Amino acid sequence: MEKTTLTKSLDENAIQFIELVNGLNQNEFEENINDKWSAGQDLVHLIKVLKIVNIGFTLPKPILGLVFGINKNDSRPFEDLRQVYKNALEGGAKAPTIYIPKPVSYHDKERLIQKYASLNKTFIDKLNNHTAHELDSYRLPHPILGKISLRELASFTSFHTAHHFDLLKSKLAHLNN
Repeated sequence: MEKTTLTKSLDENAIQFIELVNGLNQNEFEENINDKWSAGQDLVHLIKVLKIVNIGFTLPKPILGLVFGINKNDSRPFEDLRQVYKNALEGGAKAPTIYIPKPVSYHDKERLIQKYASLNKTFIDKLNNHTAHELDSYRLPHPILGKISLRELASFTSFHTAHHFDLLKSKLAHLNN
């Protein structure tokens, strides 16, 4: 996926998620539905992911190359990467402990939405500061996907937000029925 398409996707998916969460009442925001995370916890999870991704995209290129190696393959297309992730989830893959959110209060909703929006904008800015060559050459570790290119990580970050948006819509439909 080209960088402009990636940044547009990241922005649109974040806006869509924020709009959904912003319209939730206290029960919808705090309620754990079917033993799954609450909407607030989904939001905090995405914040945790963006914090780590932003750190990774800030590391100097020589450090990335030295620690994680140089990507010798083409970056996988968006759909291929999404399918690998989906298959891993269906196979029982779970978020590592560092990304699992604690219960979240409705009173923190606005602050968390602003934090998420800010982190997403920061990530888009960091992504835009990398050349196409850098996005395909340098790698970072992903807890489920292994070492992936920066482009693949940006793609993952976009569809990960869409994944949580879809999960949250499904949970809310169940809650409101």
